[in-house]
Amino acid sequence: MSRILSAIKRRPVVVRTAWWAGKIVNHRVPRLLSRALNGAEPARTEVHPPVRDNHTVPDGGRRELPEPTAYTGTGENPVLVAEDVTDFGAVDFVADPFLFPGADCWHLFFEVCNTSRDPDAVIAHATSPDGLRWEYDRVVLRSDEHLSFPYVFEWEGTRYMVPEEGGSDGRAIRLYEATDFPGGWEPRATLVSADHHTDDTVVFRWRDRWWLLVGDDEVAGFRVYHSDSLVADDWEPHEGNPVVTGRPTAFRPGGRPVVGSDGVVVFFQDCEGRYGEAVRAFEITALGPETYADEELTESPVLEGTGARVGWNSGRMHHVDPWCVDGRWLCMVDGNVSHPELFTNDHWSIGVVVADSD
Repeated sequence: MSRILSAIKRRPVVVRTAWWAGKIVNHRVPRLLSRALNGAEPARTEVHPPVRDNHTVPDGGRRELPEPTAYTGTGENPVLVAEDVTDFGAVDFVADPFLFPGADCWHLFFEVCNTSRDPDAVIAHATSPDGLRWEYDRVVLRSDEHLSFPYVFEWEGTRYMVPEEGGSDGRAIRLYEATDFPGGWEPRATLVSADHHTDDTVVFRWRDRWWLLVGDDEVAGFRVYHSDSLVADDWEPHEGNPVVTGRPTAFRPGGRPVVGSDGVVVFFQDCEGRYGEAVRAFEITALGPETYADEELTESPVLEGTGARVGWNSGRMHHVDPWCVDGRWLCMVDGNVSHPELFTNDHWSIGVVVADSD
């Protein structure tokens, strides 16, 4: 009997039917309930794009991050799901959201995955006037390799992106420059050509130097590279690489670091039990060409699933992109459902939370 059930579950029509059942139960029903309870308009306060850059929070210091319960609020989440994507076939999920402020709207870059395609993942774009209501635009970056984690930022008036390339087979980190924002991107430098895994990368400037952190699943840790210049090939490896090993609870970057005048907070995925279980926050306490140390914050984990039977983020949450604007945090997050084996495949979707910074 078990063999018969297993064979049935592998049939494409059964797989797709179960996938759609998961979408209805975990995405559509919560949205409808939210509207019924809170009205047609989102319950949270709008957050309009800031004028300034986000390398530091407004007062130059680190603010307290929202508690994990903030991410499970009653707003109309998820705000972006697989079926919102219209130009990459029958998409399985969307994940890894990164914000960028425009003159009159927020921009969002994120992974779009369709497991029936080769390569199976590209980078797409959406816009929002207030951070709450999102409209899908189009795929803006594709290559002959799997693409995800589109870390986007601006430096000296130029917009850049450092996506993960190649998935688990990736061994290089490239810097892309926006030649026609938001839809035109060209490679400008190969920051790292490695003989190790390059599982998600974050880049930031700290004390007049550029730093890069990249996860390495093979050692359950991560490596650090640094450079005087942003647009440069072959950044210098840290003398202690890999600087962290054997830490499955926190090794793979899980979102944009918060960089202030008094320190740097980095987010890491908790993959001890399974991939992307939660997000933990660490403050870097020592950073130099030969030194690295970090310490987990007391409020960590800052992001995790609700543990409910159903819901867009009932199972796992593995990414946060936090922006502090006018005394509030606007955070883009992603989540997956409980019981993916029942509903088949991944159901990652994108949500938003607005929380006070104090």
